[in-house]
Amino acid sequence: MTMTDAWDLAAVKYKLAFPLDVQTSSEALDWVRELADLVGWFKVGLELFIAEGPSLISELKKFAPEAKIFLDLKLHDIPATIAGAVRSAEAWGVSLLSVHAQGGREMMRKASEAAQKVRLLAVTVLTSLNPEEDFPELRPKYTVPGAYAVSLAKRAREAGVGGLVASPLEIKALRKELGPDVFLLIPGIRPKWSEVSSDDQKRVGTPSEAIQDGADLLVIGRPIRQAPDPRKAALASLKEIFEAISNH
Repeated sequence: MTMTDAWDLAAVKYKLAFPLDVQTSSEALDWVRELADLVGWFKVGLELFIAEGPSLISELKKFAPEAKIFLDLKLHDIPATIAGAVRSAEAWGVSLLSVHAQGGREMMRKASEAAQKVRLLAVTVLTSLNPEEDFPELRPKYTVPGAYAVSLAKRAREAGVGGLVASPLEIKALRKELGPDVFLLIPGIRPKWSEVSSDDQKRVGTPSEAIQDGADLLVIGRPIRQAPDPRKAALASLKEIFEAISNH
């Protein structure tokens, strides 16, 4: 395939995270073998982690030693428990770990103190939610779209968390309020060419929009996984990211 001739794959490989949203390690490793030379990050979520446990992380690192792992467990519990969970996750050698910003400032502070090697990301508002509709009780205070996510993001930063997870629709507001230093991981990405129909992600955007607004790392799953040729879809996604960076 010659799609990379006109652009630099190495420049954008680590801008894309592919979610291993499967139920078994064998399925996960099949995707890793398929995409490891193209994708810099693999995301392990609750479904796969609960099914396979920490041993899966070692398998992924063995099959794709150059890839980085985002353990997306969205931890949410009392502060002491979360601190212990963060220390355990560090022992597995993952690069990113998510906690819920809605767990509160003290929980995130304890998580941040426990994190010595792993970078923490605070999940603001899930892409499956529309705060203005799903949290009507917030309307009197959070009247501007994205305001609740920004409020949670500020709380996370005050607690020492260095990164955030938010939908494409909040990137501009987060950059405006928090500046260039915060790391933004953005799920709900739908490339221009994607034929993925409606699903449980309500607040979505294209790679170009996300990069231009200030995203650092994009999660692209279903558009690649459901494509007739996943490698071609991954390359098309990366090319779109490269063009957005070049034009930014």
